[in-house]
Order: sequence, then structure tokens, then C-alpha cells
Amino acid sequence: MRIVSIRHKNLARFVGKLRVRITFLIGMNHSDECRNLSFWKAHQLSDGRWSFHVTANYRLTFEVDDAAQEIRILDLEDYH
Repeated sequence: MRIVSIRHKNLARFVGKLRVRITFLIGMNHSDECRNLSFWKAHQLSDGRWSFHVTANYRLTFEVDDAAQEIRILDLEDYH
């Protein structure tokens, strides 16, 4: 999949922790592949976006458009 938009300006600060997650996102073919990622505490949010655990406070969130094969609104959110 192709990443088409990134929201968080300081995403580079977490590059080490995010590299594997972003590589996974680029390589996936469908959002259903996220369902079995318990080690990243992957889950779908009520608004349809997905969330991956990064640190105690931060989550990588994103929207997937399976038809267009795109990741949209990639963001690093502070949950606290």
C-alpha cells in the first residue's frame, strides 16, 4: 500500500519504533492483515481507523482505503 498523508509533524522522533510498523503497512494488501497483530495491540477504532501501540502513551493511527490500496491520515497520537 502507498502512504498518501501523514498528520504528525514529529513522526521522525519515533523512527526506530515505527520502522517495522510502517514497513508492514507499506507491504500489506488489505486491512484485514492488521487483525492478527496482538503484539502491537492492533485494533480498529470506532471511526474506522486502525491503532498500533508504540509506547505507553503513543499510538500510530491510520485509515486504510483497501480499494485504492492507500494508507491515509497516518498519525502519531498521544492517548493521555
